[in-house]
Amino acid sequence: MVKRIIIAYNPRSSKHLRIQEEVINPAQKLKGHMVGKFEIKSAPVDENVEALSKILMDGDLLIAAGGDGTATVGVNAVMKSSADVTLGVLGYGNFNDFARTVKSKNLAQIIADYERGNIKKLYPLEAWLDGKLWRYGACYFTIGMFAESTEVFDKPSTRKALKRGKKSLVFSVIQLAKWYFKSRKKEFLAVHGKDVSDVLFVNGRTVAKIMKGGDYWQNPQEFFVSYGRLTNFFRLCRFMSRSMFTKMPGQIKKAEVKIDFSESKEFEIQAEGEFARVKAKELIVKKNSLGIKVVVS
Repeated sequence: MVKRIIIAYNPRSSKHLRIQEEVINPAQKLKGHMVGKFEIKSAPVDENVEALSKILMDGDLLIAAGGDGTATVGVNAVMKSSADVTLGVLGYGNFNDFARTVKSKNLAQIIADYERGNIKKLYPLEAWLDGKLWRYGACYFTIGMFAESTEVFDKPSTRKALKRGKKSLVFSVIQLAKWYFKSRKKEFLAVHGKDVSDVLFVNGRTVAKIMKGGDYWQNPQEFFVSYGRLTNFFRLCRFMSRSMFTKMPGQIKKAEVKIDFSESKEFEIQAEGEFARVKAKELIVKKNSLGIKVVVS
């Protein structure tokens, strides 16, 4: 039986030409495979997830080539689909936390690892808002200041600069620093009983590429949680120093974490590159115990 490879990508991304040259063109030359493309539309994530989930079939290898936002669409589409699908991820974004977690680097490597059976189960996080599933997250969720900072990369001027070839990490850090000093006096969260601006729920090896997480993605129960008031510059420096050189401060959780806002409030939430403003009284984050298959290197 001919194996199907579906490549999900964003034609509007700053690295679209590289994806075309390094992933799509070589994939279409593979022998013994049927190769299809799925273009992520300029539409809500749920619409892309729904459309992609409907075309997935048993035995498919889905390759998400792009940033963590593209990977998020891939994870959620596989979870929504009832098909037996394996997910591979190639990082062409600013931070590429998913690709760093599974250590994938190029198309040839993913194909070779897939054929060798280098496949593991990934148990994603689930975020529930007032009892309704919002999103699956492979590597992390954040709420508060870090979540809102993601919006920096949706600005037309930032996207234009990245397309002109700006060095992604250095340029991204500079843009985030500018945003931080303009925005840090804002009240980002009003969590009942806690003086915090951010909560991080971590499942993968890194957060925003530079903060160290862990391999919780392989565990159907455990994940990591970190609370902080990072609008305070000195607390932020301490937090970032620990996160970069040792491990971010926090605690391992084996059960769901419930964030109570005491009343329905608007707040910012991020699922690996996907930023959204939502309104809820309660947020619950927990692990999905069924998981999906991912190619690892």
